[in-house]
Amino acid sequence: MYELFHALSLYLADSIAGGIYTHRFLKGRYSKKLSPFAWAALYFIANCLVLEPLSGTYPFNELVIVIANIAVVFLLQLLLYKEEPLKQVFVAVSFVAGRNIIRYIIIVMNSSLYNLIYDISSDYISHIESVEEAERWFFFTNVIIWTALIIVYSLLLTAYFSLLSKKFTRKDYRFQPHEYAFLILPNVAILCISITLQMLVVSVENEITVVIFDKVPATMFWIPLICVLLLGVNISSVILFQKLVQLGEEKRKRSLLENQVTQMQREIEEIQDIYSDMRGLRHDMRSHLESIAAVIGRTAGKDKEELDGYIGQMEKTVSRLDFAYKTGNPITDVIIHQKKQEAEKRQITLEVDFTYPDKQQIDVYDIGIVLNNALENAIEASSKVDKNKAISLRSYMKGNLFFIEVENDFCGELVIDSVTGLPVSSKEDRQNHGLGIENIQRCAKKYMGDIDISTREKNGLKRFCLTVMMYERYFTPEKA
Repeated sequence: MYELFHALSLYLADSIAGGIYTHRFLKGRYSKKLSPFAWAALYFIANCLVLEPLSGTYPFNELVIVIANIAVVFLLQLLLYKEEPLKQVFVAVSFVAGRNIIRYIIIVMNSSLYNLIYDISSDYISHIESVEEAERWFFFTNVIIWTALIIVYSLLLTAYFSLLSKKFTRKDYRFQPHEYAFLILPNVAILCISITLQMLVVSVENEITVVIFDKVPATMFWIPLICVLLLGVNISSVILFQKLVQLGEEKRKRSLLENQVTQMQREIEEIQDIYSDMRGLRHDMRSHLESIAAVIGRTAGKDKEELDGYIGQMEKTVSRLDFAYKTGNPITDVIIHQKKQEAEKRQITLEVDFTYPDKQQIDVYDIGIVLNNALENAIEASSKVDKNKAISLRSYMKGNLFFIEVENDFCGELVIDSVTGLPVSSKEDRQNHGLGIENIQRCAKKYMGDIDISTREKNGLKRFCLTVMMYERYFTPEKA
């Protein structure tokens, strides 16, 4: 009776904690509410019908039960969740490892509570006269102690798995096999230690069952301490790994940004030469056209009207060599001119009120990166809107602060990453896309600034608003 109550309560606590933990890591194949409940129910049934009968049936039953437990969890995940197998292996192994090692904390607490209660109640026990009274006392004592232990066990499971899933911040990151090995191996070590503890805690000597706590009382302190340290080591390995992933991504993003700056520098050097040649060409062409027009003006005849039209067309062609906006710097002129042409091809209106801060110590290449990425993102987002779409770009100074604001129409939902605080890319390959906003933020932070992102509605359309702030005082240019 007691054993059945103990087993069912443990299985119920494991099932609920495991269902929540699994759901935090994996994406369900079915509705969000159905998957964790179905997982918990099926795991509870599997414990009762499959795992419980395995106890004590094999010479190495501890190892068999651990492997069977991992297999059951893994199969349930394959049935109810859709993720890469290696990630599912990590979730299965980490769950079984955490559950097993926490049980030894409860085993020690159970032994301690029974000893404490029997010491306190020794006088009452000695005065029990009937078997029925003794059975009632033992029954209620067992129920009270085990209820308290199950509550503590459930709290420990919830706290550990919540902390582990919380520290595993990059759940959408596509890990390589060797990276998963880094995460799985500490859990395998925990499982090996838990199997060893199972063999040590209860042993048989001269056909008598011996509990290690009675033989070596100091183990009642050391075993829980070892268990807590093992759980801490596993959480620390996850945190360390997340930091390594973050550091690797930062290096990759920095390399991409440096390559972007280098490429932009090369392109702009070429464009500056072309820009200078074009200004000279426009000046010379207009002078020639004025001379030709003057000669034609003195010429009478039927061809005069046709020549006037031809000259007019040439003037329009020459005028196209002019950039649409004069921002005060040829580099920003070229970038905005290119983005305007790209926007017009997609039938997007681009409104510009931008002036380059020539008196500020802000590198034009950094401003170029901000403009290039911000306008590219704005054009891409606006192109998905069905109605009339528009982008606005403006800049202004407030003391030593230089602000760039870009607004654009967009459709869909804006999802903000809880770690970076930046919008999540809607593209599937998020590791190689969605870096534009991060590059903009990196440039802003070089100048003791930052970015601000907000949304609003205008004329029934959602507007995405990006504000970039750069502070120029005390700035010493560095490499990106």
